[in-house]
Amino acid sequence: MDFRRLLALWPKTITGPLMPIGASAFGDVFFQRPRGNVEKLDVLVGGVHHAASSYDEFKSLMNSRYWRDTNLMTGGVHLTRSKGLSRKKSQFLGFAAHPSISGKLDWALAMPMDAVVWHAVCAKTLDGSSR
Repeated sequence: MDFRRLLALWPKTITGPLMPIGASAFGDVFFQRPRGNVEKLDVLVGGVHHAASSYDEFKSLMNSRYWRDTNLMTGGVHLTRSKGLSRKKSQFLGFAAHPSISGKLDWALAMPMDAVVWHAVCAKTLDGSSR
């Protein structure tokens, strides 16, 4: 995954030095700041949000089912898989209508999308948003 290319699509939202850690199936990007804290770029509601105080705490949280369900939307991942959707390593699960436009997460509109295309759609709608 080319995180540098994805994050470059968010010039108003992503600022300062960071080290990407990974991404959710839906395109949220987790990254560590120089001070050690971990943040999350939320591509569905916009903004950068605190994820953990340290990388070690982040790893620990990843072992929590509640945290994964809340932050990685694992229920949505299972639902899309049950409907036969799968994605390539270069893709995220996106939505035909971005949830900020449709007003809801409509699982019927979920589809695999090229990571850069999905981030471009999200950034066009949400870059600079602090929701």
